[in-house]
Amino acid sequence: MLSKRSSSSISMRSRSVPGSAGAWWRARHAALAALALLPAACSDFAPGDGELDDASALLDAAEADLGEAAEALSLPFPIEPLKSLTVTEVDIVSQFSLKDVLQQLVTQSGVPGLTPLTLFQRFMDTYRAAPGLYPSVPHCDSVAANPNDVFPPPQPGDTPSPGSINGWPVRCPRTIGQDSGIDPFSTTAGDNAYMATTLANRFDLAPPDGAHCGEYRIVFARKSGHPDFSNARPDQTFRRSFIIFEGRLPNPSPSLGRQGCRPIVDFWLNQSSPSKSVATRAAELKSFYFNGLPASGVGPVIHIDNYGHTPGPNNGQIRTNEFLLFQEAFDAWPLREFRLTHGTSSSPSLNVIPSFVKDNPAAKLFAPGISGDSRVTSFQSTVFPNLVERLAAADDVNRFAYPSALPDAMNAGESLMIPLQNNYLNAIGSGTSTLRTNIANKLIAMGSDLSGTPTNLSVDQIVGRAQSLACAGCHEPVDATNSPSSSLDVGLSSAFPKTLVFTHTSEKTAPVDENDPNGPRRFILSEAVLKTFLPYREKVMTHFLLNNATLGFEKPGAWTSTQALLATHTGRVKEGIASLEVRTPSSFNAIVSPNFSTSGLTPVGNKIKLSLFVSKQQPNPSWVGNLEVLISIPSAGINNQWAGNVVLNGLTRGVFNEVTFSQQLPAATVAALNAAPSDVKLQFNFNVTANSGPYYMDDIRFEN
Repeated sequence: MLSKRSSSSISMRSRSVPGSAGAWWRARHAALAALALLPAACSDFAPGDGELDDASALLDAAEADLGEAAEALSLPFPIEPLKSLTVTEVDIVSQFSLKDVLQQLVTQSGVPGLTPLTLFQRFMDTYRAAPGLYPSVPHCDSVAANPNDVFPPPQPGDTPSPGSINGWPVRCPRTIGQDSGIDPFSTTAGDNAYMATTLANRFDLAPPDGAHCGEYRIVFARKSGHPDFSNARPDQTFRRSFIIFEGRLPNPSPSLGRQGCRPIVDFWLNQSSPSKSVATRAAELKSFYFNGLPASGVGPVIHIDNYGHTPGPNNGQIRTNEFLLFQEAFDAWPLREFRLTHGTSSSPSLNVIPSFVKDNPAAKLFAPGISGDSRVTSFQSTVFPNLVERLAAADDVNRFAYPSALPDAMNAGESLMIPLQNNYLNAIGSGTSTLRTNIANKLIAMGSDLSGTPTNLSVDQIVGRAQSLACAGCHEPVDATNSPSSSLDVGLSSAFPKTLVFTHTSEKTAPVDENDPNGPRRFILSEAVLKTFLPYREKVMTHFLLNNATLGFEKPGAWTSTQALLATHTGRVKEGIASLEVRTPSSFNAIVSPNFSTSGLTPVGNKIKLSLFVSKQQPNPSWVGNLEVLISIPSAGINNQWAGNVVLNGLTRGVFNEVTFSQQLPAATVAALNAAPSDVKLQFNFNVTANSGPYYMDDIRFEN
């Protein structure tokens, strides 16, 4: 939400001289233009392994275009997504070992005699049927499955699912459980060993209120999935396994809200500095993960409290993605979630405990004609219908989300797309059902005609969005047929982004520089990561660094109203991570900002502009109403000065409109704003039919 000067006076410049993020922040007023984001359209990059030339081209295109956007903003240096967002360079990630990660956790736990090897083997033993090699750990069949919960119902010859997690069936045992009897640390060259492939900055997961600062991940891949091993096997079997440590960092200064995460974002921004060598970046990243940023009060990412010790949706986790087969018949490809739990200093313990997979409802919950299960009844009548509005209120796959965490009892014990256990489209079917009717009613109330266009979402597209939020659906986005060649329709103007066949990272590598095939290498990433996820995460990071949180509606509770119902919304968003949802129970609704400063926003223009979403469903379609704005700067003697209005009938419904208020600000007001006062206040008055909306406000600017 930059307050932009007239386009005729913008002076673009690029900076080739490296500088620190802190120095740039102190010179923030030099940013003279709004962020230009790459389009997120998908290409025809094949999802199969081995397309290394195409992958390199994607990397170059993404970095080049994002670099141009950074130059236009006068950043101290371009944000390079493969340095500041996702790092896969072999020379850097090779500095991280699974043994070191487990050793740090063991040391923090204080458990006498516990070793990284024992912790790893106990972890893998959870995939075995009891008693396994470690009888005290929870095994996959410690709680028997209810055969009626297997969905789709098993066919003759199907592998049974005798075990369960969270009351839902899981495949048990799994071949990966055999690793509880091996030592992956005995040699780094064997196919049982694990190698780090990816470091991921997920600051984009930090919520608007700054309850935490996002996740910082490390992906480890079993070397048996590397081409050097798989190509050497006569049977060419899949032997792939990934362990992902997804540490959620606490906010070091929670009283500052999301701004308390500033030192962490600055650290990642500085990874793009052209003055940093690969060796320097490797050392800094390793220190960040293992030591944190002590001078800023940021603890290490690798800490026993950051991987789900406290139950709940905001406390991190460990996840696995495994397809480890030997001579068996074709089997499932599951993703599972674990919590790292520990004891106290007086009673130390450390365990990797199987957990339900968050926001992954079991497929049976979508199926019609099921009686006698209160979970299904509750899900179809209340739980899922109440999620429809938030699922529908987004036009970017990165913004798909549930309004809050699903009830624990609804979450499956594992996420599967091979076979169909997490294919919600297959489960709901095409016939009439209670759930279909309830979803349709919610969509119709939002103004959809159910035709399946981006502004008229269908029932299947809403179910597809839920499927895309499941681990399996994100990693293998397919339709109800489960055909690998199918595309998941989620109601966007472009196709759902492609993966690397059930993964977004790979054991394969490509040259860092395509012109130097014998030079340094990096692990390849999916098209979805390169062309859809990273551009969005770059935008979130840039927006956080540059823009005013008040004018962007990014601070929950900052704006107030005595008439309207206000809420921070993370789906219908024009810029940044949030907008302001306005529900209007009255015909007059005043929305008032807190006092804010224009310091860092100058020079400002003479008109107020706003991105405004007007809902399609209106109680009085012939008269939607109007919106006016008032400005106050008491220190300059300006109080409730009228700054124009907009007639809402002329705006397109169901999309964001770029609104310019009619009144040009007087020269004295513009001069006062350019003096950077700290007591500026805006008031937007909705004069509308009562109970219309909701409306969504975003991206206030002062422009000529």
